[in-house]
Amino acid sequence: MSVTLDLPAHILERASNRAAAEGISLDALIARYVETMSEQELLAPATMSEPIQKMGLFPGSVLYMAEDFDEIPEGFEGK
Repeated sequence: MSVTLDLPAHILERASNRAAAEGISLDALIARYVETMSEQELLAPATMSEPIQKMGLFPGSVLYMAEDFDEIPEGFEGK
């Protein structure tokens, strides 16, 4: 598979210098970087600057919920 990247000149220069310093091709350097990325980084939209966080501290950990949980508590009727 072939991919074309349109990199800013300063990034291309830094990546090329890094690849040369390590004695590898630019393709190999980029492939190594992509291989080390987490699945979340690979699948996240490119516009995101921060990782996705799930709501709640312990999702799926509700052990008990009262049968009348959704009912209006006594003394709060009509307010």
